[in-house]
Amino acid sequence: MNKNIMTFDEWAILGKDEGMERGHHKSVEHMFKMILEKNYKNYTALDLGCGNGWVVRKFKDYSLCDDAHGLDGANHMIKKAQKLDPQGTYFNENIESWNPIQKYDIIFSMETLYYFKKPEKIINKIYNDGLNEKGLFIMGIDHYAENFESLDWGTKFNLDITTLSITEWVGLFKQIGFNDVQFTQVESKENWKGTLIIKGTK
Repeated sequence: MNKNIMTFDEWAILGKDEGMERGHHKSVEHMFKMILEKNYKNYTALDLGCGNGWVVRKFKDYSLCDDAHGLDGANHMIKKAQKLDPQGTYFNENIESWNPIQKYDIIFSMETLYYFKKPEKIINKIYNDGLNEKGLFIMGIDHYAENFESLDWGTKFNLDITTLSITEWVGLFKQIGFNDVQFTQVESKENWKGTLIIKGTK
């Protein structure tokens, strides 16, 4: 088990997942508004790095979503998701070694991709193996080079983190082949640049 998965597993045991849900709620609302603008109907969705499954449950609350699944490397996060949503589909897999068994119309990721040494490999896997044609990938992250308040998180929270700038993240999306790549920053405040949201279509 890698360092990050161990940390998040401990956080699930300590109940910190609930605080993460509260802390990310407003940014996720912005992401859902951006998804709804695409007018997808009868779509399938995957939350990559789903934690306790709260975003998966949110997807399933929308009548236009046929089904939503969650995937996370932390065993206790997945156990919580399954307890809260016994009928749901959740995969306990390391995202780096994840091999999608189906494709989705939307892949969602909040506060996940900068935990990998080579996030471009994950984005490439999403594009080639995880998304249907015309599918949407949307991610939100709070740790990026311009958000100075986040730059000590690796040491502070015992995590391995990759720090990229907004330009570098957007460049990865375009380099891998995503179309109509757009980004925005939401919920910013003094000394906090907010959540960086990037979306692109296959």
